[in-house]
Amino acid sequence: MKKISGKILAVFEKIPVVAYALISFIQSLVISVLTITALFLSLWATGVYAKLVTALDLKYNSPIILAPIWAFSALFLVCLVVGFLMYFHKYKRRKTGTDFYKAIAPALGKK
Repeated sequence: MKKISGKILAVFEKIPVVAYALISFIQSLVISVLTITALFLSLWATGVYAKLVTALDLKYNSPIILAPIWAFSALFLVCLVVGFLMYFHKYKRRKTGTDFYKAIAPALGKK
């Protein structure tokens, strides 16, 4: 088990963007699960949940169940893409300016 966790930590240290995206995904997932749990418990305590279940006919392929799953997946992908863009912009760009930068720099007021 130590070897696996060591390898995972090594990947996170080598590519920090993956760690940031995974952390943001887990945080949003935990917050959403807690919110949905609180909502479910309040509806169940008031007796409204029983009426909703019969009215909505919830099943495994219900949009009410699938929408949060797709939303979390989309959020993870957006975080991953933005993180990769930030990582490449900060750490992997060349020290010398490209032709595009040389053409645009005067308009931006830079040397």
